[in-house]
Amino acid sequence: MGPRGPRGPGMGPPGAGRGGPPRLAKPSDAELAPPRRSAAEEAKAGDALIANADLELAASDGKSPRGFTLQGDATYGYLGTPGKDVSGWGVKLHSAGLSSGGGSSHAGSVSCTMTPLATHTGRWYRFRIRALGQSGFKVAKDQLYLKVDFFADQGKNALDGLTKSLYGTLEQDRRDFTTGNAKPEEGAVWRSHVLEFRLPFSEIDTLKLTVGFEQGQGVGPNSDFWIDEFDLEPIPDPAEYTVFINERRSSRGAPSAAADLVPIGGRWHYDPRGGSREVPKRFDHANADQLCYLTSRVETPFADNMSAWLRKGNLDLSGKLVAQDRFIADCVTIDVTPTHLVVHSHNLPNHPTAFFPDWSRSADGNPGYIQEKHDTWHLPLVPRENPSHVAMNTGNLNFALPGGAIGIAVNGVVFFNPFDAGGIDASPRMDRCCGHPSPMYEYHYHKYPVCVKSPWTDEGNDHSPVIGFAFDGFPVYGPYERAGVMAKDDSEHPLDAFNGHTDPVRGFHYHATPGKFPYIVGGFWGVTEASNFRRGPRVRMPVQ
Repeated sequence: MGPRGPRGPGMGPPGAGRGGPPRLAKPSDAELAPPRRSAAEEAKAGDALIANADLELAASDGKSPRGFTLQGDATYGYLGTPGKDVSGWGVKLHSAGLSSGGGSSHAGSVSCTMTPLATHTGRWYRFRIRALGQSGFKVAKDQLYLKVDFFADQGKNALDGLTKSLYGTLEQDRRDFTTGNAKPEEGAVWRSHVLEFRLPFSEIDTLKLTVGFEQGQGVGPNSDFWIDEFDLEPIPDPAEYTVFINERRSSRGAPSAAADLVPIGGRWHYDPRGGSREVPKRFDHANADQLCYLTSRVETPFADNMSAWLRKGNLDLSGKLVAQDRFIADCVTIDVTPTHLVVHSHNLPNHPTAFFPDWSRSADGNPGYIQEKHDTWHLPLVPRENPSHVAMNTGNLNFALPGGAIGIAVNGVVFFNPFDAGGIDASPRMDRCCGHPSPMYEYHYHKYPVCVKSPWTDEGNDHSPVIGFAFDGFPVYGPYERAGVMAKDDSEHPLDAFNGHTDPVRGFHYHATPGKFPYIVGGFWGVTEASNFRRGPRVRMPVQ
């Protein structure tokens, strides 16, 4: 979080005395009603096949998300405790039943039926949800699942289906990841779950997508599985689009099967999708999936990460309290120059957060707000090793990493070094998505940001995808080195003091290390981009 200045965590929120934003009252039930997007916002958000993918729009009776069906022990409501969580609306699956009484088996689901399918010419799709399993959520026999049912004849003819269990992943996350939140909900974090599938028959015209559970055995009030995103998107055929390298290649690392991609620089490429091969000068939410990064596969790290909500209770650019949620389609944009990717970011998290200022002390009593920013960061297209690089010593007394931003996640939110004010390890002081605001009201991550979306599933079955970049241009990958092995635990290919290592496929790269210092980056292995640090003091904007 950085230096706190004169106001410590026990001295009340900004605005309690002179200056600073006024204290925002806890929202009422009426104020927590799902927001209504304008027609323009709907159009900007309409790239997904499911129109109400963020579940924010209610059906006419207010009892379910628009376009979705709830069955059994499932309800629609605000996800979290007002004044503690900023999560938006979504679906709750109650493993203890609607009465939370426990003692018997329960079941529930949320589903969406799509007919006819969009005019996607391919046959591969990705079904993704973002969800949080509360600490008391429990089912027997792994009965928490994603399911796809296939139909023909406008939904009248059932053809086939497939199911993927999620409960093993949920239990693994409870073992592998720590949130730093010493509350009863320790271990409950927001995560994406993915099911990729191919339409098995050409006559399929209707899909039914379901998230559900059976044999619920939870007890008590913290026994729910919360879902706040429910998304479907077409994807290229993985046989052509995901390429695994079986031999050592040049330092450029471009897989031969990706020859149709247009080189930009280093590992960055442009996917023309059969159109013009001229690289766009700017990538935004509409074409982020065409900005590719080549490793053992073709990744699109910024896809589905360019948009976010400026939430009620945050501060806007001028420092004013936001009175109503506002959707920002292009929260992140990227310009391409001959030497850099220039990332423009509003630095707004595209996932749930704690309610800041944290008056209820649901995280650590952080007195800061989340404020919209206008940040510009330069990432070298071709990062270079710094022969004089230095990793942090104990307490970062050698200042190997500066205070403030040291890199960015793929959603545009910045990484900080591992320390808070006074050289204190910051990892226990995060919300359930592993972020919080600085005294300059800049939301940031000190450790593995579990809620950052990836177009690629990361359930520990393979090497993790890219989740961000340090300011030397080298990538930060998620925690896994290979199936079932976290990089922090890999004795065959251990990480160095910079929290990185080199392999013939990816070159040098960093790994996030949940629960193990330095968590993200232990020092800059490469030559840093100086312009990212010539920013002057990060002052708060006045409130008018």
